[in-house]
Parts: sequence; C-alpha cells; structure tokens
Amino acid sequence: MAISIDTIERLKSKLQAVPPKPRTEVESNKEAVLMLRTEVEKLRREGYDWNDVAELLKDDGQGSGIVVKGSTIKSFLTTPKPGSTRRGKLKGEAGENWPKV
Repeated sequence: MAISIDTIERLKSKLQAVPPKPRTEVESNKEAVLMLRTEVEKLRREGYDWNDVAELLKDDGQGSGIVVKGSTIKSFLTTPKPGSTRRGKLKGEAGENWPKV
C-alpha cells in the first residue's frame, strides 16, 4: 500500500505540533537533588549540615524520598575550584612511577 506525500506532510505537521510529554519521574538521584538545589542551599544557609539535609530527603511525608548520603549531595551541588582535580596531581611524567621491566 502506497502512502501519499500529502499524508506524510500532514503527519509531519501533526507530530511537530505535539507538546512535550510532562515528566513524572527523574532518572537519577543527582537530577533529583539538582531540582531541589534552591531548597537545599536555603537549609545550608540556615545551619543544616549535609547529613541533616540527607536525613530530611529520606522521607517526603508520603512514604517516598531520596536515599542519598550527605557527602553525595555536597558533591552534586558544589563546583570544583578552578585548577583542582579529584585525585590530586601526579608528579612527574606519565609512567615515571611505574616499575622498569
């Protein structure tokens, strides 16, 4: 069965007009925490530490929540200082510390 170009053009227009489907879930703890950034930062300014925030996120009052460590929340929300690396800098050339064969 052949499909007319007019049909394809009408379908193309229809599909382009469809609005984005509303999201009901996020894929990761990181995405969830980033969506709560403003509220978490407010709690931090009010004196709560990262572990306090983690404890508060465990229960939303309806039996759900986000199970995440305080240190993980901190890593999601803080930006590394320019020039810093996660593991520190290696000294010398690559392979310099390897045993000679």
